[in-house]
Amino acid sequence: MKLLRTLALLPLAAAASQAATIEFQFGKNDPSGSNSDSGVKYNSGTLAGITVAGNISREVELGLNVNRKNLATDAESTFTNSKIGVLNASLDFTYNLNPRGGISPFVGIGLGYSWLSNRDYADDGVNPVTPVTTSKGLFTAAAFVGMRFAISNKVDFSITARNTHYMGLKNYDGTTKSDVQSWEGIAGLRYRF
Repeated sequence: MKLLRTLALLPLAAAASQAATIEFQFGKNDPSGSNSDSGVKYNSGTLAGITVAGNISREVELGLNVNRKNLATDAESTFTNSKIGVLNASLDFTYNLNPRGGISPFVGIGLGYSWLSNRDYADDGVNPVTPVTTSKGLFTAAAFVGMRFAISNKVDFSITARNTHYMGLKNYDGTTKSDVQSWEGIAGLRYRF
């Protein structure tokens, strides 16, 4: 009987040993939306991030995603070559559609917070450039889909399409920007522990 109890616990131990993951991500973000009063639009940039996650069940994961990207503006009058640096942290819920297969599609949502910083590259020290935004931080919401491909028992390669909405982003004059969101294409290496 004692042997049977021990054997019954083996699958739980195996699941617990693979319950934690860390994923290193690199990609491209393509912000969309514009400010109706100034006409400023956003250009694509790079993204780098990391996600640490744990399994709630075989299909559901809860993770912390932290990434860094830029919302670069196009060249417009006072906004020439300006960039908004974005550090984003979000709590992500991921549902794995095929958690046992070699190819595993997934969907998810994330709620988070972004810290913003103006970075003006056209400032020559004499004629400073007006900052793009007065927002220092704001809430974000994201939705994502993707696929993971097993490379080995402990390593997966993933590709993800993610859409992040920035809620309440303010212009330098205090007005709200219209519907700023970022479409992101991300490749990642995921390690299971």
